[in-house]
Amino acid sequence: MINNKGKRKRYEAQNQKSAYLFILPSMVVLSVFVFIPLIASFVISITDMNIFMKDVQFVGTANFTKLFADKRVTNATFNSLYFTILEVPLQIGLALLLTVCLAKNNKYSKLLRSIYYLPFVCSMTAIGIVWSMLLDPNMGLVAYWLKQAGIDTIAFLKDPDFAMPTVIVVTAWKGFGYTLTLLAAAVLNISQSLYEAAEMDGAGSFHKFIHITIPGIWPTISFCIVTSTISAMQMFDQAYVMTQGGPLNRTETVVQYIYDRGFQTAPYDLGYASAISVYLFVIVAVITFVLRKFILSRGEDADV
Repeated sequence: MINNKGKRKRYEAQNQKSAYLFILPSMVVLSVFVFIPLIASFVISITDMNIFMKDVQFVGTANFTKLFADKRVTNATFNSLYFTILEVPLQIGLALLLTVCLAKNNKYSKLLRSIYYLPFVCSMTAIGIVWSMLLDPNMGLVAYWLKQAGIDTIAFLKDPDFAMPTVIVVTAWKGFGYTLTLLAAAVLNISQSLYEAAEMDGAGSFHKFIHITIPGIWPTISFCIVTSTISAMQMFDQAYVMTQGGPLNRTETVVQYIYDRGFQTAPYDLGYASAISVYLFVIVAVITFVLRKFILSRGEDADV
């Protein structure tokens, strides 16, 4: 009996060692690219440091006091929230709408899902350059089509009222294929017997979608909402390539302002840029926590 217990303990210890070895590469990658930079940002945020890392001075909370009085931080925060509030529902709503039509295992649906997924695998920089050319008011294809239709040309990326909505639409167009793929896979995992039973009870397509499809794929929708929100709050490359933060800073986001203060505009103030990074981290963490609380409560209600 004692020998059996000893063998079991050795077996469990061996399994734990194997498990740690499997997760070790991931932990190394996360440490190098996530945990260490995150800690470094907190440390640098309380110092006065330039890009050359000379004459470093401890300043405490001075950088944080400065950012709360900085109007560009306020503007960038508003732009980031505005972008997130519009882009995330647009992307997920469009993907959910197409999921209803393409959540089938035939060749036609698979082909369309693959086509819609293609923009997601392309570089956002390349996508931004292409759309900038298409939307150019002087030589763009969209401007040509508008002229042919007798409509005045619109400077989509140079008009303060159209710049951010244009960036939102382009971003949603690029990302909805990924969301569509996840949602379609979730829909295909729902038992067909549920739909058959609903049809026998006289339920129509809309009621089946609301009472069977949505609850059945709610965990996937929740995942898409959280990850898309985190990504949207960190939006940088599309606005940087398409508008450079303009016009009149109407598309400048928090990440873009961090880059501007830390690496683009002299003096290159890494301390202040890191303080804004910490500020953004707190905002994203709070939003994620609130979303998870809402999603979990919604999921519990659906289970009931």
